[in-house]
Amino acid sequence: MAISPFKLEDIKQALSGRFVLAGEIRTGGQGAVYRAKRIRDLDSQPCSNDVALKLHLDPKQDTRVEREIQAAKNLQHPALATLLEDGLISVGGRQTRFVAWDFIEGESLDARITKGPLSETGTLQIALDVVSAVATLWSRHIVHRDIAPKNIMVKPDSRAVLIDLGGARHLDNTTLTAPGFFFGTIGYLSPEQARAEHALTCASDIFALGIVMFECLLGHHPTRGDQHVLVNSPPSATAQLTACGKELSSLIDKMLLLRASFRPSVAQVTEQLQRLLNAR
Repeated sequence: MAISPFKLEDIKQALSGRFVLAGEIRTGGQGAVYRAKRIRDLDSQPCSNDVALKLHLDPKQDTRVEREIQAAKNLQHPALATLLEDGLISVGGRQTRFVAWDFIEGESLDARITKGPLSETGTLQIALDVVSAVATLWSRHIVHRDIAPKNIMVKPDSRAVLIDLGGARHLDNTTLTAPGFFFGTIGYLSPEQARAEHALTCASDIFALGIVMFECLLGHHPTRGDQHVLVNSPPSATAQLTACGKELSSLIDKMLLLRASFRPSVAQVTEQLQRLLNAR
């Protein structure tokens, strides 16, 4: 883990003692995330929220972070992370943007997959939660663009929450990604995303979710993370998931179709997942 650029005492002081910090969750080049309890809100009223407190370092990402905040402020959904508070503070003499997210108890899906394949029921529930989050985003013309196991939290009750709207593309805004470049995680990019097309739709998120479902059932990435193979000759779930129900493997194959317009819609994926889950 990278060395944190912040001291806990400096953060506490910058936030006027309204947060009790429990420790660092992770640190990277763009900032650090801490687990904390928010004991007073912005109006200094008592509260008790367990939060993931994210402090951003890279000023070049300020516009992207601001868009993430604005998108999250208008979203309330059980399968999406909830933003509680944000602002600018001075930590140790450094101007820093902070965001307090409702803390999600559980583990990331990538950590869960390292323990072995998930059951069909577990995979269906996670996929249904994520596609419901995708539907909510798309109703606001937002494409997540980075649906991958690392950005899905699985709670103790096996329900899933889609996190990290930092790369979300709001179609009503100008793009922040330079021409010829893409945003997302290698191994989960749809063909159109890998081609750096900017006119993306929720079909890209459907493709990525198909890969995630495939990975859950296999216990490893279907192409071992090879993006070139993924977008040139997508693996067949029907061929590889021989112990899986045919309806589920067929749905995954449809979600991985190379042409975005040929993939099932969010509503169709939702309906099929719900029907398969109800049948169990």
